[in-house]
Amino acid sequence: MIEPLISVIVPVYKVEQYLIECVTSILNQTYQNLEILLIDDGSPDNCPQMCDKFATMDSRIRVIHKTNGGLADARNTGLENATGEYVAFVDSDDWIDLNTYTEMMRVFLDNQNIDIVCCSASRVLKNEVVDECFSYYDSGTIKSGAEITKRILLDEIGSQVVKGLYKYKCWEAVRFPIGQLYEDIPTTYKAFMKAGQVAFINKPFYKYRMNEASISTTPNPIKPYHIYLGFKAHYECAEKDFPEISEQCCANAAHYAISTYFHYCSEKPKELECTINDILPFIDRHKKVILKNKGIPRSRIMALKLYYTSNLLFKVFCRVFHVIGLQKFMGFEEK
Repeated sequence: MIEPLISVIVPVYKVEQYLIECVTSILNQTYQNLEILLIDDGSPDNCPQMCDKFATMDSRIRVIHKTNGGLADARNTGLENATGEYVAFVDSDDWIDLNTYTEMMRVFLDNQNIDIVCCSASRVLKNEVVDECFSYYDSGTIKSGAEITKRILLDEIGSQVVKGLYKYKCWEAVRFPIGQLYEDIPTTYKAFMKAGQVAFINKPFYKYRMNEASISTTPNPIKPYHIYLGFKAHYECAEKDFPEISEQCCANAAHYAISTYFHYCSEKPKELECTINDILPFIDRHKKVILKNKGIPRSRIMALKLYYTSNLLFKVFCRVFHVIGLQKFMGFEEK
């Protein structure tokens, strides 16, 4: 029996110290019928040359050099050039276990109705496993695509695209939003909406590298806004296709809308000025839904009530809390 082709999409940008481990983990898979797409996203270091060298070593590797457009654009380029019946994503500073695709493909071959197989992952810091993540169901569990979509929209299941092996049909006409941070949030659920059935393997095949630089980096005030955009997309989908969960999805989006406004009022970063005309109408329009939602912590409800009472008082409140460093207490820390 001929093994189906899996296209593995690997965006590459400024990962010299990690690229060899990443690509080697894919090349050495026990499942051999792979198309490995290394998408050089205009990396300014030696990554382009490293990718080209990999291509001379193994005919399964295809290198695409492009001008820098960000992770979403690189993944989209991979999707547009993939020729496999199945598709997977690996970030170039991560790696996967050697039997990952053998075990995941076995699930597809045993059940033709499966469209997506999800595994769990390990978070690794300094070569030490910190914990396991993405463990949502026991191995062998099969759920409908609609049920998993609803759980993603509710943020009960994460949107990380790398945890899945997908039939390519799930990605037809689905692309990542270029220029948006946390691009998985407004995108991955669309692939699951196209799936008939989703299977789970509760094994941490994927290794997610945590680096100290990302842990200690100063919080970026624009991040809550981009998370808000993702959850706003979830709310809009729920309102249309799953109205029974739309209020909770609205509350999830509202939290990051008010978090964005909190950062704007307390720090006045210029990059947030253009967001105000988007977030404030959302907060105002959904006041009733937000205030009655029991899933929002009391501290955030307090802040929201103050905002609805007096925007001026809320701005003063934000400045005071920024000065004394109580953002985390109020629930406005980054995701």
